[in-house]
Amino acid sequence: MKRSDRAASGRSEAKKAKEVSLISTEELCLPFEEPEKERCDRSVDSISKLPQDILVFVLSLLPLKEAARTSTLSHKWRCLWSYIPCLNFDAQKKLLDLQFTDENLKSERQQFVKWVNRVVDSYKGANLETLRIRFNLDSSFQCDIDRWVQFAMRWNLKMFELDLSDSYGSGIYSPCSFPQLSDGPEENFPRVMFSNSSSLTTLKLIAVNVGGEALECFLTNCPLLEILVVEYSHCLVSLRVVGASLKLRQLEVCMCNYLESLEVSAPNLESFKYVGPWLSMPLKNTPKLLETYFGSEFGLEIIDNFFLLSSYSSQLQKLILDLEVDFMENQGSREWPILPNLKELKLIVIAEGHSSLIGFTSLIKASPSLLKFTLKLDYLDMFEQRALRKVKRFPHQQIKVVELAGFVGKPIDMELVQYFHKNAVALEEIIFDTRKPKYMGTIFEKKQNAETIAGRECANGLRSKLFSGVKVTII
Repeated sequence: MKRSDRAASGRSEAKKAKEVSLISTEELCLPFEEPEKERCDRSVDSISKLPQDILVFVLSLLPLKEAARTSTLSHKWRCLWSYIPCLNFDAQKKLLDLQFTDENLKSERQQFVKWVNRVVDSYKGANLETLRIRFNLDSSFQCDIDRWVQFAMRWNLKMFELDLSDSYGSGIYSPCSFPQLSDGPEENFPRVMFSNSSSLTTLKLIAVNVGGEALECFLTNCPLLEILVVEYSHCLVSLRVVGASLKLRQLEVCMCNYLESLEVSAPNLESFKYVGPWLSMPLKNTPKLLETYFGSEFGLEIIDNFFLLSSYSSQLQKLILDLEVDFMENQGSREWPILPNLKELKLIVIAEGHSSLIGFTSLIKASPSLLKFTLKLDYLDMFEQRALRKVKRFPHQQIKVVELAGFVGKPIDMELVQYFHKNAVALEEIIFDTRKPKYMGTIFEKKQNAETIAGRECANGLRSKLFSGVKVTII
C-alpha cells in the first residue's frame, strides 16, 4: 500500500473511531506495523517488558475508553485492554450535558449501544468482576439489553449495575425489561444461569422493569450479596427480602410506583432506602439498622406515623427525609420520639413559596446526639418575603456542622438560620450553598442568577452578624 493510501486509510479509521467514541474491534485486531522511530526506541520501553497480568492491572485503573486507546501503542498492547476485569460503560456525564442541550439523544444512544456491543464482542478476559452500564436507553433497545444481561450472567461477577435512567430523576421512562425467567435450558434466560452468581456482592437495576421473582432469585442464589438497588421498575408489585442467612447490608427500593407489598427481614441490614407509595411498615427484623431514607408518599406518611419506627429509634444514626411538602407553623407542635443516637439528619425538600420548615426543629430537639444537619432545598414557585416566625429556644449541645444547600435567604431557610444561631451552642461550621440542588453535577451547577446572587449577599451578611466565631463557607 502506498504511503498516501495508508494515510488516507488512517484518517478514515480515526474518523470512525471518533464517531463511536471508541476504537473499533476491527482496528484492534488488524496487523500492527510499528513506525521506524518506535522500533528504534524499543530498547527503552521498560513498561512493555512487564508481565501481562501487571499491564492488565494497570489498564484496569484507567477509564475504559482510555484503556482501549492503548492498543495503538505497539503490537503487544493491541488487545491487552480486552482482558481487564472491570468493564465500566458509564456515560452519565455525557448524559447530564445532553439533558440541557439540543444535541441528538437518539444518535448518542445508538453510539453508546455500538460501543458496548463492540467491547462485549471483543472481550477476552478470563475473570470479569465488574460490569457497569449507565446511559439512558428505552425499550427500543430491548434486544441489546437482553444480550448484555446474558453476557453478565455468564461471568461470576462481583458487581453488576444496569442503570438506564436519564440521571436527572425525571421519572419519565419507557423502561427495558429484565429478561423473563424460564425453566428450560434452551430458553433465553434459564434459572440455571443464576448458578454463576455466587460471588455477586452488588446488584443495581435502575429504570429496568424487573419483577419480584427475578430479584428473589438473586437473593437466593447470591449468598454474598451485600447491596441491592432497584429503582423505577414498573412491574415490581411484591418483594420479599427475607432470610436468616442474608448478608445484605444495603437495600434501596425507589420509585417502583406499582409496589403493593414489601417485606424486609435481613439480620445484617444497616441501610434502608424506600421512596414510593405508602405500604404497611416493611421492616420486620433488621436488628443492625443504622440508616434510613424515606421519600415520596411514604416519606410524608412516616412523619405522621413515626411511632412505626419506635423499635429502631434507639439505634438509628442517620435519617434522610425526601419530601415535597407544604409545612406550615402548626407542624412545630409535633411530638417526635427521642432518637438518642441520631448523628446526622438530612432534609431534601421541594417546597412551595409560603412553606415553612420550622416544624422540623422539634425533630432536631428530639435528637440530642445530632452532629450534622443538612438541608437541600428546591421549590415549586418563588418563596415569599414574609415575616419570620419565631423559633423556640432550646440549646442543642452537640451540633457541629450545618449545611444549607439551595440557600436563598428567604424566610423558609432564614428561620432555620435563626434557630441554629439561638440553639447550636457548639456549632463549628455553617455552609451556605447557593447552588440549586437539582443542577448539582450538571453543566449549570455554577450558573448565576439574581436569586443565587441575593443568596450569597445574604450569607455574607450573616457571616459577620450572626456567626462571627464560626467557620462560614459560602458556595
